[in-house]
Amino acid sequence: MRARTYGQALRALACGLMAWQVWLVFRVSAYDAVMIDWSCDSQGCGSDDFASAAPLLGGASVLALGFLAARFLHRATPGCVVALAALANVSGWREALDEGRAAEGTRVDWPLLLPFGRLSVAQWLTSLWVITAVAVLCAVWGAAFSVRRTAAVLRYFRGRATAEAELSGWQRTGRGRGAVTVRFEDGRGVAYEVPTVVEMAALGRPVLAVYDEARPEDPATTRVAIPRKRFPQ
Repeated sequence: MRARTYGQALRALACGLMAWQVWLVFRVSAYDAVMIDWSCDSQGCGSDDFASAAPLLGGASVLALGFLAARFLHRATPGCVVALAALANVSGWREALDEGRAAEGTRVDWPLLLPFGRLSVAQWLTSLWVITAVAVLCAVWGAAFSVRRTAAVLRYFRGRATAEAELSGWQRTGRGRGAVTVRFEDGRGVAYEVPTVVEMAALGRPVLAVYDEARPEDPATTRVAIPRKRFPQ
């Protein structure tokens, strides 16, 4: 348990450091965008300024952060990391405007992740706010999906007990869902078989029975959760 706690703590620290890097790289990229000195020839344009390559470095950082944070954020991860990157860009542009480095009408060749062309600062800000809004909606949807699938509210906020369980007798009741019998033992070692409805994704993988200790046999209070990690053997 101690080794697992240390591992989780190190992963959380790595997430924090990577999130800081994502914020810093994208913020600097936007803040210095108007100052990039582009050199062009017949083969294309390039620059030695850090801001010209920062979006690519930021993209790699976003992927790394997503990999590290998926253990904690589950399906909300993509929305969260994209929203963080977009807000960092907004912060950089706003500071550049406040310091007079650019005006809202200034047109800038600034590759976010792909070269979209010359847009004004105001247009970049509008695009970034739209990206942020979409990313936040995706994060909320992902969080709600993960909370429902893992029964997190029942387990952590309503005091329901959990036990390793087995499913049998699948009968389809709707799109991606079906009736099963969940077998589990409560904390006293008493075995129960309770009918319930689960998602098809629960079949053939380790699951938890989430039940009310006062009424472990009650189908109305028994749910099946799909944990993020497999049980230790």
